[in-house]
Amino acid sequence: MDFITGYVLGSRMLGKKIGMTASAASFSTGSASGDLHDVHERIDRVLMVIEAMWSLLEESGYTREQLVARIEELDAADGRADGRSTPPAQPCPQCGAAINAGAAICQFCGYGNPDIHPVQGI
Repeated sequence: MDFITGYVLGSRMLGKKIGMTASAASFSTGSASGDLHDVHERIDRVLMVIEAMWSLLEESGYTREQLVARIEELDAADGRADGRSTPPAQPCPQCGAAINAGAAICQFCGYGNPDIHPVQGI
């Protein structure tokens, strides 16, 4: 389980560095610090759920090697083994060009997806 904990906590340390920069930039509002604290709490809860699921799987006879193999399989499922799960590009309804999933506007023809708010993007 250390490899999952290390991965999440390693990502969390990066978040702390970013948070310190964001906190310094928004010193007067303090909102970045509060948002970062909320993200850390969510990461802690997700990590606890992952640890609980893994302990149940171990008790059922699954091995660390099987877990690592599945993580690598899921990582590569989007065509890139980069530690992320990226949704596939979708065809634009107007011009047919491949656009990123969740994009509010086609970068080729300018078609606006009415189901996606342009500021939020997803």
